[in-house]
Amino acid sequence: MRKNRKLGQTGPFIVIIVAVFSMLLATKLLAVVAEQDDIIDVKIIHTNDLHAQIDEFAKVAAYIKGEREAASHSLYLDAGDIFSGNPVVDLQHGQPMVDLLNHIGVDAMTMGNHDFDYGQNETVKRIREAKFPWLSANIKVSQDTLVAFPQPEPYRIFEINGVKIGVLGLTEAPPSTPPANIAGISFDNPIKTAKHYQFLAKKTDILIALTHIGFKKDCQLAKEVDFFDLIIGSHSHTTLSEPVIVNGTPIVQTGSNATHIGNVTLAYNHRTGEVNLVESHLQRISDLTKMDAVIQEQIERYNLAIEELLLEEIGYTETGLNKSGKADTSLGNFLTDAMLHFTGAEVAFINNGGIRDNIPVGPITLNHVHTIEPFANKLIAYEMTGKALKDVIAFSYQRRNSVDLQTAGLHYTILTDHTGQYVNVELAINGHEVVDDQTYKVVVDDYIGTGGSGYHFDGVVLDTLSGTMREAMIAYAKYLTEMGLLINYQPNHRIEIEVLEDMPAKVESIR
Repeated sequence: MRKNRKLGQTGPFIVIIVAVFSMLLATKLLAVVAEQDDIIDVKIIHTNDLHAQIDEFAKVAAYIKGEREAASHSLYLDAGDIFSGNPVVDLQHGQPMVDLLNHIGVDAMTMGNHDFDYGQNETVKRIREAKFPWLSANIKVSQDTLVAFPQPEPYRIFEINGVKIGVLGLTEAPPSTPPANIAGISFDNPIKTAKHYQFLAKKTDILIALTHIGFKKDCQLAKEVDFFDLIIGSHSHTTLSEPVIVNGTPIVQTGSNATHIGNVTLAYNHRTGEVNLVESHLQRISDLTKMDAVIQEQIERYNLAIEELLLEEIGYTETGLNKSGKADTSLGNFLTDAMLHFTGAEVAFINNGGIRDNIPVGPITLNHVHTIEPFANKLIAYEMTGKALKDVIAFSYQRRNSVDLQTAGLHYTILTDHTGQYVNVELAINGHEVVDDQTYKVVVDDYIGTGGSGYHFDGVVLDTLSGTMREAMIAYAKYLTEMGLLINYQPNHRIEIEVLEDMPAKVESIR
């Protein structure tokens, strides 16, 4: 291997032996000094999955500035998903986030799945506004995109005071975003793609994989590709308080939502070409006190500009609305009821991953709406047979042997064997059994409706412009409030899981 990677301090472990000959001792000490002069410490600051959480960015900026000023060689890298999660940013299609990262001085970013969420037109605007490259080696842009979409750079080589640092970007394939956002864009296998870039090891002194593929895939990448000196990961929101070393390669990740900043020191020996991991830790942002005044002023300006809109109250809940549960959830029930009310459909579906937060007891505001659904997903209406409904629910459960589709207008019971394996499903609408060859009007959000997470809704598209999830929630909340009703919901009334005790478990033969 070109480089030796090991956790620990750089330089040889010197045991000074009391020697009889003072000249020999002096020679050894001079050799140590010479070798220490060959070592260059390189500081790598990293973040990932920031999800538009800008409120603590003044602390982030001050910390990064201080760390970089103290280092002779440094980079600040972000591993993607800078968007989706804060209405102050989302309502402006990510522009505040790019502006702040420009000021903080990020050197490069890998494109994450949520960095496509605002649609191709807005994504291209943000790329053009950025003063840093959006990297991805496994993205291939065709001429069939909805707008003129730039081909991302696969990598960037930074030369910092004589040290060449390569950064290769890799993106989830395919990315979890509504398919319309990536029309005309293909995504190659990230690990297979990485293997084509071994030539970078010879062109650089330090080579970093900046990935948005998740921790498990990062481990697989380290096992199959041995020429990276560091893997900076994201997407899985994994908080690694210390590096995980796989096949000699350190893997780091900071968690998500701007809770931590990663801080890695690599030692490069320019005489031998060796790269060693000296130290790596996470800095908890809430523990920081120093703030960048210019960045704080920008954040306050962004928040103030949209605060009045977001504080508008559209309803009140005494129960609170929760997205978590093993079957139907109180928030899932409210959202799907809103979809039916807004579109006049008979059945509504939304996947659990499309519901991003809870609503506490108290007033429901527009801020809650945008936080729950930061993606601006549209609604699609289908005409589907009862058989197609059964097939999609079977798929949803078999993905992870758990409920994934929240619903309104429909009651369904998943039948399993005693190990939890799917056997069948029973469906009823208004107390009447769903008939296989009868058709029903079904509304879904456009993430799952256009193939997100592997879903396929087999039916005739009735309307691709049925409004948005946000519009449905707002309209329904205001309707209930005008009727003098509270927005109170309970879980576990629409979906059941029934174990068939007399059903033998499926047994796979062992060979």
